[in-house]
Amino acid sequence: MTTKATNYGKISVARRTPDFIKNQVRQNQIRNAVQLQESLPVSVRRLRVDDIDQVVAIEKEAFSPLWVSSSFKRDIDNKRANYLVACFDEEVSPEEILAEIGADQSDPDDNPRPPKLLSRVLGRLGFSSSIEPTTVDDAFNIAGYVSVWYQGEEAHITEIAVKETLRGRGVGELLLIGSLKAAIEYGSKVMTLEARASNFIAHRLYQKYSFKSVGIRKAYYSDNREDAVIMTTNPIDTEEYETLFAGLQTTYETRWGRMDIDEY
Repeated sequence: MTTKATNYGKISVARRTPDFIKNQVRQNQIRNAVQLQESLPVSVRRLRVDDIDQVVAIEKEAFSPLWVSSSFKRDIDNKRANYLVACFDEEVSPEEILAEIGADQSDPDDNPRPPKLLSRVLGRLGFSSSIEPTTVDDAFNIAGYVSVWYQGEEAHITEIAVKETLRGRGVGELLLIGSLKAAIEYGSKVMTLEARASNFIAHRLYQKYSFKSVGIRKAYYSDNREDAVIMTTNPIDTEEYETLFAGLQTTYETRWGRMDIDEY
């Protein structure tokens, strides 16, 4: 007699057909891929000259059709500017990533086209569908960036952007943490930024770090004349903020499994 699946997802041995087992294996591969996405091996450091082309590409992707390239090369050594990037660990090889998701690493001459599942996973992560090591390394070198300008006692985030295929993986928050740490070390008392009025996801992230709405810039964004919300933190040079910030960093590290930020 065949037993039906219960509400708890139990399935009888009689129903464990080859197709069912194949489906379970496929679901496990997808789960492994998602876990890889959720723990991207990135760290935050200062912008280097050889990062600029990739940062400009991310900037263009994030801010088109309004995109006008920032003067990264001119301002990279400006003491009042701080450009930070989230970059993938150099020691993480394409082979390790492919092994993590259980992909076949046979000779590419024998298997010139990667499996469909692998292609989808790599595409969602920002890889090219090609599994050539140089292509993968290039695609994964820089995941996002943030630019901060120091004006008196204020640190102002002018841009923060993450490669589109890597959003929702904690990269933006890591860049925000890095920019706050740098601002505190610089001696800033508050941090400010502008966000689209409709970008509620960004608002929630910033509010978590004590940013509050202090004003509106009307029709700030020329693509659709959307307002910008001006957001400013509580004083970041106080013991109260130090305690809050330390707790948020611990929470981040617990959520994502790591929090690597270079000393500035």
